[in-house]
Amino acid sequence: MRFVYSVLLLSSVLISSCTDPAQQHQPNVYYDVLGYVKGQITDLSTQKPLISKTVAINEKRNQQITRDINWSRELELFTQADINKPALRSSYQLARPDSLTYQYTLKKSKERLTVRSLTVRLDSVTQKPRRIEAVLQTSNPLYSSERHLVLDSGPGANRQWRIQHYTVSGFQKLPYFDKNEFLVDGQMK
Repeated sequence: MRFVYSVLLLSSVLISSCTDPAQQHQPNVYYDVLGYVKGQITDLSTQKPLISKTVAINEKRNQQITRDINWSRELELFTQADINKPALRSSYQLARPDSLTYQYTLKKSKERLTVRSLTVRLDSVTQKPRRIEAVLQTSNPLYSSERHLVLDSGPGANRQWRIQHYTVSGFQKLPYFDKNEFLVDGQMK
């Protein structure tokens, strides 16, 4: 029994020494878009607000008013606009045109990355995101796409800060096929 206890203690020490606690809890270099969007997903999933949603693919449009939205899937591209991953720490240039705006632009040497630009405009009173805009591009021999994301937030009916409107637009292109353009537009009621 003493041997088993010693082996367990030794293995736990070895495993814990393999992880660098400083690396696990490094502060964000860029604005925490992922944290904001995940918080909104949680709140919207609970509140189930009424939304007017338009979906268009090429010339076909569909519009509906609903409360039945899977917010994790609906806002997935906004979570993919997260640039606070450790591997991306030096991949973007920051511009601050004013004290409420963060503009991140991909450096030329990092052209293989998906998030090409990200702009976050904060509200002057709450310091929460009023507008998040991002451009995502993917290009390889089999597939190319470009997505433009816009997420507008503000005080809701109960004065709680939440998403008011979002748009995802862009195109997908496969070799030998026509370009498919798409739009998803959601407006809170």
